[in-house]
Amino acid sequence: MNQLHQPFLILKNITGAYVKVLVLGATGFIGQRLVSCLRASGWANPVLAGRRAPAVNADGLEFRQVDTLDASSLRRAMGDIDAVVNCVTGQGGAIARGAQLLTEVALQTSCPRIVHMSSMAVYGRQEGCLNEDSALDPGASWYAQAKCEAEEHMKAYAQAGHPVVMLRPGCVYGAGSDMWVAQMARLLVAGRIGDLGALGEGWSNLVHVDDVCAAVLLSLQFTAEVDGPAERGAAIFNLVGADSPRWNRYFVDLAQALGVGPANRVPPIRLKLDARLGTLFIRMAQRVANAAGWSGLRLPVAVSPSFLRLWHQDLRIDGQRARALLKFAPRPYSQGLAESAQWAFDEGIGTARVVR
Repeated sequence: MNQLHQPFLILKNITGAYVKVLVLGATGFIGQRLVSCLRASGWANPVLAGRRAPAVNADGLEFRQVDTLDASSLRRAMGDIDAVVNCVTGQGGAIARGAQLLTEVALQTSCPRIVHMSSMAVYGRQEGCLNEDSALDPGASWYAQAKCEAEEHMKAYAQAGHPVVMLRPGCVYGAGSDMWVAQMARLLVAGRIGDLGALGEGWSNLVHVDDVCAAVLLSLQFTAEVDGPAERGAAIFNLVGADSPRWNRYFVDLAQALGVGPANRVPPIRLKLDARLGTLFIRMAQRVANAAGWSGLRLPVAVSPSFLRLWHQDLRIDGQRARALLKFAPRPYSQGLAESAQWAFDEGIGTARVVR
C-alpha cells in the first residue's frame, strides 16, 4: 500500500468511519470542486462550512454554519473534526485573522490536521525562479501581506506539534474559473487583450483547479518528512503546471480554442490606457449600478493595473518539491486549456466548440 494513503485508510478500516474533513470556504471556486473530490475519494466525509448553506446540495452533505472571524462559531464546528481545509478568501482581515482564529480554536478542540490554501502571491513582485525556500514579499500588496500573515499562524500551529500542509498555487484555472478563464475569454472576444508583446512575457504559473484539489487530497494523507522551510510538521508546496506557458502563449491559445480568430497584437499604449482610464470608468459605473440596485447589469471586464504587473512579471514558481514529495502530477497544459475553453464556450463565451 502506498505510504501516502496509509494513515487515513487504516483509520477508516479500523473504525468503519470516514475521515471527517471540514472545508472552510466550501462554496467558493476551489471549495466547491474540492467537496466533490473529497466525496468521491472513498475515504473522506466532507463537511461544508460557511455563513450560508449552499443553494444546491444534491448529495445532502452535512453543512455547519461558520463565521471564520468568530471563535465560538469555529469551536462549535470543529469539535469532532479530523482535518480542516482552509479555502477562505476575501479581504485581508478575513484571510489573516481567520487563519489566526482557526489555529487557536484547533488547539482548543480536536487539534486536526490543517491543509491551508496559501498563494504564489506571498512571493510578491520578485522575479526569477522561486521555490519554497525563497524569501517572501509581504509588502507587495494587501493580499500578499494577508497571505504571509496567515502562513505565520499556520507555522505556529505546526510548532506546537500538529500537522500542517501549506499549498501555494499559481493562477488557478479550469472550469468555473471566473478570473483566469471567463474574464480573460471576454477580454479576448472584445479584442482588448491578445499578444501583448513584452507586456505579456511573464510566466502564467497556471495550475488546473482539479489538480489543486488532488494536491489537497494528497496533503490530507501526507506523512513524509520534508526538508527545507518546514517547521516541525509543517510542509510547504508550490503548485503549478509542469508546462505552464507565458501569458502571451495562453492568450493566443485560448483565443484560438474559443474560435474567436487569431489573437490581436495589442499596442502597449492602448493596453495601458485601458488599465488606467478603462478601469476607472468601469469601477465608477459599478458604483452607480450598485447604488441604483441594478444587480443584473453586466459591465465590461476591468483590465486592472495589477493584471498588467502580473502579465509582465518574470516570476516562475518552482513546483519540483510537490512533484517529488507530494507525488503531485498536474495535467498537461493542452488538456487544461481544452477543458477551460470548453467551459467558457458552455458559458456563452466564444464562437466554436472545442474538439476534445
